[in-house]
Amino acid sequence: MRKQLIVAAAATFVMLVSACSADSGDPDGGGGGAAKPKQNVACPPVDQAAIDKNATFTWMYSVANTSFDPDKVTTSNSWMYLYPVYDTLIQMDANGEPRPMLAKEWKIGDSGKSLTLTLIDNWKYHDGAPFDAASVKANIDRHRADKSFNKQALSDVTGVEVVDKATVKISTKQGAAPLVGILASSAGMMMSPKVFDDPGQARMPTGGSGAFKVTAYEPATKVEYTPVPGYWDPKAVNVAKMVFLISSNDNARLNATITGTADVTFLRSSMYQPAKDAKLVVCQKPSLASFTIALNVKKAPFDKKEVRQALNYAINREAVNELQGGFCQPGVQMFPADYYAADPSLSPEAYKYDPGKARELLAKAGVKDGLSFTLETNNLDAYTKVAELIQANLQEVGIKMTIRPVELPKLIEGFSVNKSVDAIMVQQKADADPSIQVAAYYLPDGFSNPGGYSNPTITDLATKAKAAETREQSASIYKQLFRTAHEDAAQPVTLCHLNTPMAMNDKVMGLQIFVDGSRQFRGIAIKK
Repeated sequence: MRKQLIVAAAATFVMLVSACSADSGDPDGGGGGAAKPKQNVACPPVDQAAIDKNATFTWMYSVANTSFDPDKVTTSNSWMYLYPVYDTLIQMDANGEPRPMLAKEWKIGDSGKSLTLTLIDNWKYHDGAPFDAASVKANIDRHRADKSFNKQALSDVTGVEVVDKATVKISTKQGAAPLVGILASSAGMMMSPKVFDDPGQARMPTGGSGAFKVTAYEPATKVEYTPVPGYWDPKAVNVAKMVFLISSNDNARLNATITGTADVTFLRSSMYQPAKDAKLVVCQKPSLASFTIALNVKKAPFDKKEVRQALNYAINREAVNELQGGFCQPGVQMFPADYYAADPSLSPEAYKYDPGKARELLAKAGVKDGLSFTLETNNLDAYTKVAELIQANLQEVGIKMTIRPVELPKLIEGFSVNKSVDAIMVQQKADADPSIQVAAYYLPDGFSNPGGYSNPTITDLATKAKAAETREQSASIYKQLFRTAHEDAAQPVTLCHLNTPMAMNDKVMGLQIFVDGSRQFRGIAIKK
């Protein structure tokens, strides 16, 4: 899946009406325990007087990076490894609101069809190349290239113009508003044009634009970052080093955080109570991320609406939520119902667990002798346990689902690239703008739509949503779009929307939990 598989835009930026809040393929799980904790608990803020500028901050995650080149990553899950190295043109804050970064200001013009960016002054790439409008144009053109991970995100761009040394104008076919969020993702990461053709950048980047350089890298084990001298935004750097450790073993990650080997890790349901018992600081808030089953509709009988409806009715979403300790709120559309780009009337009751109705729909579709298919998912326990629950649900209505656990890169390759897999289950992060996720799943050439699912009404509404100049306009259009998708039982099958619990020691300050599910540690600090 386009990971983004997979925050918003000027007038259409990713922002939740409530506290509810970015892979395809995010391996994080929800937290839980004997008693269901609050869904929204803030992390400790930074105390400027207590910052230890000589400290090392250590984060421990479960999945390795796929590349240090923004155009060569295969999942948005890798963005966390790139954010320290590459600044983006625009930054989306933890609540999904756009903030200046390498672009200090921007303006939408030409009746909503262009975005003009004014760049910061006196900054250079890590290799000494000047950061200017010409380099921004070169980066965006590279991001738009055929083999780039970012091609789909920038597919609406028709041209990039260097207005002057500090000004860039980007023109679009349908609407420029989504670019505000898109340019806060890997599609807006700036790399020195001097190293574009250096394959070594995928393993050891030297042409970054961000606050840190990679100084040590052990694939699938560890990444070390050190600050860049004279960084343009000094308040963003509060530590002498950052270390990202990698382990797929949940117990190892939790124990590392308890013993002090790591400062922070994320929690799955089985880890929440042990983290609390160990007196770790735990904070969390709802996100836009979801457990999602994507279908290849070219594989019969997924091409039949009734079969897709049957799958939705056959799945017990409340049981999935319970498995996640109450941290995966049931949902039946791509985003939570209280998100602006959603249909607020589509509650979980729209696909209430009903095995009898599922069997009726299968019979109506002519599936009389049972249905068999293979579901691939990440080979971590957090995924396979959910898959086993779904497997049991489907067996009850006569559907045999074989589970095939694979590593994340293979998961995406088999489904989205080779298009040979029946179905996959992922944790879908929110993408840089709702329009990207919509395109990935609902448009015929979408990265997460290998079967070419198509609905003319959805395609038309997706085009109109991109052209909307205000959030209110786009909200009305997305409401119609997701209602249409529901009525057609369009893939993917959304199971639930995730919370994002984090556990840390009591010295960590300034950790932010991002509404899109991304992991960013800008400004992180450690107490003296």
